[in-house]
Amino acid sequence: MRSKLNKWVIGLVAVLLLIIVSGTILFIRSNRPMQQAKEEAVDLAKQYANLETMENFYWFNREETYFTVTGKDQSGNDIVVIIPKSGENIQVLDAKDGLNEEAVIQQMQAAHPEITVDKAALGKFKDQPVWEITGKDDQGAISYYLFSFENGEEIQNVS
Repeated sequence: MRSKLNKWVIGLVAVLLLIIVSGTILFIRSNRPMQQAKEEAVDLAKQYANLETMENFYWFNREETYFTVTGKDQSGNDIVVIIPKSGENIQVLDAKDGLNEEAVIQQMQAAHPEITVDKAALGKFKDQPVWEITGKDDQGAISYYLFSFENGEEIQNVS
């Protein structure tokens, strides 16, 4: 009787261990594309914009995919580096020429108080730097809002 119980316990521990190891591997693999994109974007920002320290990374998907890095250049200036997925035509902006994430979220909340903001991403839409704000209403419906990076004007609302 005791050996049957020991076999059950050993089997249960083995199954739990297998589940934990499998879950960990899946988690690591699922984050790999994001980490790789971030590392490549930071490397390009260092190469093309003299990025010294990175503050934020954004993955933007609309008409095209963009990776955006914000941070400071070697002179200590706040910069925004917008990188198309192709890696060509990288755009470097002075951060003071537009809204930061906190400012655009405040603007979003003022314009749409019924929406709870989930995330913000900075990229390009129709060749214009924009912030995309993703949020949910009280019923859980997801909405997307585009705001101009430069002046905060609401460009598009997809509910």
